[in-house]
Amino acid sequence: MEEGFFGRSQSAAFDAICAWHDRGRAAACVVYGPAGAGKGAVIDRFFGSLGESGVQRVLVRAGRVSGAPFEHEVLTRLAAGLWPDDAPHAEDRQGLCELLVNEIANRDAEEGEPALLLGLVGPDACADWPEDPERSVLGELGPSARVLVAVTGPRGAAERWAARLALGADSIDWVHVSGFRLDEIDAPLRDRLAWAAIDGPGPRATVEAAVNALRERGAARLEALLSILARALAPLDLGDASALLGVEDAELAALLGAHRAAIEPVIAWGERWSALRFRHEALRAAWSAASEDGAAVCERRFVEAARKLLGAHARADGRPPEGRSAYLRRYAGAHLLASGAPPAELVALCDPGWAWPSSLEDLAARRAELRRLRRAIAAPLEASGASEALDVPVPRLVRVALAQGALGTLHRAWDQGDARPGDAARGDAERALAVALLALSAHAPERSREEIAARARELVRRRGAAWRNEPSRDAQALLAAAGASSGGDAASFARWAVSATSRDEQGPSLPVWLTAARFLPPPEADALVADAIERARSAPRPGHALAQLAGAPGLDAGQARSLFRAAMALPPGSRADALAPLLRALPDEERARGVSALFDAFLGASADGEPVDYPSCTEALAPFLGLPELSKLLDDPMTGMGAALAVRLAELGETARALDVIEQLCGGGIHGAGPLLRAAATEGGRPLVRAAREAVMSLGPKWVAAALVGDRAALAIEVLGLDASVEIAERGGGSGHARIAALAALCRAAPEASRPSLAARAVAAYRESGETDGLELVIRCAAWMSLHDAAWLFARSLGDAAGSVTLASTLSGWGGVEMLAPLVARLGGESALIAVADALHEANEWLAWMESGDRSA
Repeated sequence: MEEGFFGRSQSAAFDAICAWHDRGRAAACVVYGPAGAGKGAVIDRFFGSLGESGVQRVLVRAGRVSGAPFEHEVLTRLAAGLWPDDAPHAEDRQGLCELLVNEIANRDAEEGEPALLLGLVGPDACADWPEDPERSVLGELGPSARVLVAVTGPRGAAERWAARLALGADSIDWVHVSGFRLDEIDAPLRDRLAWAAIDGPGPRATVEAAVNALRERGAARLEALLSILARALAPLDLGDASALLGVEDAELAALLGAHRAAIEPVIAWGERWSALRFRHEALRAAWSAASEDGAAVCERRFVEAARKLLGAHARADGRPPEGRSAYLRRYAGAHLLASGAPPAELVALCDPGWAWPSSLEDLAARRAELRRLRRAIAAPLEASGASEALDVPVPRLVRVALAQGALGTLHRAWDQGDARPGDAARGDAERALAVALLALSAHAPERSREEIAARARELVRRRGAAWRNEPSRDAQALLAAAGASSGGDAASFARWAVSATSRDEQGPSLPVWLTAARFLPPPEADALVADAIERARSAPRPGHALAQLAGAPGLDAGQARSLFRAAMALPPGSRADALAPLLRALPDEERARGVSALFDAFLGASADGEPVDYPSCTEALAPFLGLPELSKLLDDPMTGMGAALAVRLAELGETARALDVIEQLCGGGIHGAGPLLRAAATEGGRPLVRAAREAVMSLGPKWVAAALVGDRAALAIEVLGLDASVEIAERGGGSGHARIAALAALCRAAPEASRPSLAARAVAAYRESGETDGLELVIRCAAWMSLHDAAWLFARSLGDAAGSVTLASTLSGWGGVEMLAPLVARLGGESALIAVADALHEANEWLAWMESGDRSA
């Protein structure tokens, strides 16, 4: 609607919107009507009428004509309106939505904040507005937040859009703008507005008249320009337009000036022919339809220009190419995607030479472009069938995710005022890359395992000694690399792991030292183990400290003997805690002495000494006790001892006594059902099966029973039966995590023939939960998943399951390559594992750009 015109229908709509605002009853108002009826003009005038009302007003126009063809750009403009001092906003969609949802849902004038009025004009003109209402940022409006939306179409279309935006149907006022007639328009505006009048010619006839006028004038190049403009995603500046048309700027400016009268009814522009655009989305669509015969030529112009610019960036060696197009820089990827370019070409959009941004605004554009690219690359995975070859799209998606993660890392740095990520961020990413490669190698067959692991070793050899990030994570990564190495490399990596623990403010992680000792020469290893044990003995709780050492992965017999000798020198209470985790690791002779010593320590523990962890100690000791020893402990039982003693009694055939112990020492509910299930699963406890079934089936709420089945899946199958266990797991839907955990555990514990169906159930439960908490549990079922489920899970999770996406999290965080390695193996076996390892080479390129590829302007 042209400035200066406001007819009777617009005035009526304006009054209705004012009444909605003044009443304050409905939180939302939806304005609807035919194209060109003046809906936007009404909203503009309403926003302007509020003056200094103390209301924060944010008005955003969507669609190509307004330069916001995609939802992400609309969200970015909303954020810029809400927080103008912090604009532009370069978060990815998830981060942006979280910011907007929290702000809109919590806006409350009683908390000292200004009331909020959001205006959204034309979301129906966006190319990719989500269908799912759950993805709307307007689903919950705070006590002092209101929203005004304008869409084109009748009441039914408006209602569908209100549902799509998640606006509550019971809290909406509806305002219809019916349009205007020709006789309402003043003569100076008639040429520009006649197309939109109820009794006017309409968009199609107006466009046809402009086409004919240009042809009569012999202005074929301008006709071609308007056909290009009709397919542009945003307004074009003169330089962009002339480049796409293949003429000089001056020549195009002269053409526009010479034929201004012919084009003025359909297009608008700014100073010096900037921001060339159609006057209305309806006119743009009409011109696009009228020039359909030339659509392929127009699209080819965009695509060829996009390829040229993309190639220039790839050759730019860190410097933006000269004479670059602002429009194509922003929308090259969108045009390539729309053209149906093959994925092999599209992944060039992930190349650091193209994707490295020059500004926050450019960063936002690159992140939005990568999100659209990800949808395209992931499509064959999310829709795949069991017969499709998936070893090609999987590494391509990895490349996209790496680029997304790298830009997330860069965004963090820029938020902190740094030109590029610092040493800590790069070190995190290097460590994560090594860990991801090692995870892939662990799932590869022997012939490829060494090849992939060698890449991780090379990185650790080159950079591992310099890592100065989270000490425990550095140490674990270095130990993993040591485990995949031999000789001097393994020893060096182990030494670096020990050194990393010394940086921990809480003191060194002594179990790491015991694991590291396995890779060191004997004298050095012995000295390290002795040092760790001496430090543990000197701790305030020596029993607990030695117990932690006993839990070190890969504890060997020699280390176990050394820990045993140290434990035996401690007072009874500390001795009990230290011996408990050692019993199963000790050789037979020492184990017998250890059982006797632990039993005696139990009886001799003093209340003044180190507190005894009675549940853990009893669990460790009970399997080695006979009836006399059990009876002695039951004479004066301590809290937490009942479960283990009852299970041992059942093993020995004393089921009645076991049941009494459970009732007296464990209690009812989950506290009794768990031990009863364990007892019934023993060979001597079979008479307790019925009681165990009844106890488990009667647990409430239902997720508690599901959680028990998840914790004791193998026992549940043996005692309850597979079908009953599955039924209990499925009934735990009230807690999505309990259901997922139970089904995933049953999958791994069930007979081989039942595992595929249980894996499918676990994935279905994960889908329905809508959360990512259960991801790691579901991935444990990867080997038995259908290709379709594995592909869907990989496509939806890679890099996206983490709350804040960075290059490090994409490689080894929640939903990172490390975690998803079993899915890669399931999807394409050896070839996919090698292809993903090859794709991870791009992480090295991103790291190099982070170190020296600063393009910030």
